[in-house]
Amino acid sequence: MAGEETAQGQTSTGRRRGRPPGSKTKTTTRRRLGGNQLIEQLNSMVAELIKENRKLKRQVEKLTARGTKAASTTVERSLRTIQRRVQKALTGTKQRRRRTTKPAAATKRRATTTRRRRK
Repeated sequence: MAGEETAQGQTSTGRRRGRPPGSKTKTTTRRRLGGNQLIEQLNSMVAELIKENRKLKRQVEKLTARGTKAASTTVERSLRTIQRRVQKALTGTKQRRRRTTKPAAATKRRATTTRRRRK
């Protein structure tokens, strides 16, 4: 056996769990793009959106044609998925807030008395 097992079933080989040492979260600042680079990036993003838009239009047309024959649950689910994707693309990314820990509520402990049984 390489290491003895503890009460929790883990081996005590002296290894850390989680990230390896030296791999702390590093924050880097993004460089702002210059005029030409910014325009190129925007053009590529717009082209990608147009391509996605065409694909979504085709999917909607196909699903509505299928939906007129029989309103199935798969058609509805697909349409809802497309709607969610479009809405997500329009709203952009949300700013995620860091989770904060709330202070523990001060609860009064009950007195541990035994109750009499009712007869």
